[in-house]
Amino acid sequence: MDKKIVWTTVIISLVMVILGYIVIDSLSKKKRPVNLPPKNSLVLYYGLTCPHCKEVEEWMKKNKIEEKIKIEKKEVWYNQENAAELQEVAKFCDLDPNSVGVPFLWADKKCYIGTPDVEKVLTEKLKMKK
Repeated sequence: MDKKIVWTTVIISLVMVILGYIVIDSLSKKKRPVNLPPKNSLVLYYGLTCPHCKEVEEWMKKNKIEEKIKIEKKEVWYNQENAAELQEVAKFCDLDPNSVGVPFLWADKKCYIGTPDVEKVLTEKLKMKK
């Protein structure tokens, strides 16, 4: 009789541990977008005719940013694959994917939106003087 109780307790414990792992894994997958760029990459999402994106582009040229650091640029207004990736990145950062704008920078698994934030992050990354 005691052996049955022990075995029943062991089996129930194992089932609970396995279910716990399944639940934790499924919750973590919700936070892990399929198209998320690599952890240490810098990705600048922009719109082809976006005036704010042009400001960032001019600032980057003036400060020779792309000569100092690798930044991948992805156009999102006319490229649906890039637009879908931007939406996944926005979800990862707990942003509404339908209302994020450009310029949008992905840096160190964080999201930055708008000219001031993008320039600030890049300045800090390069330890530039403003």
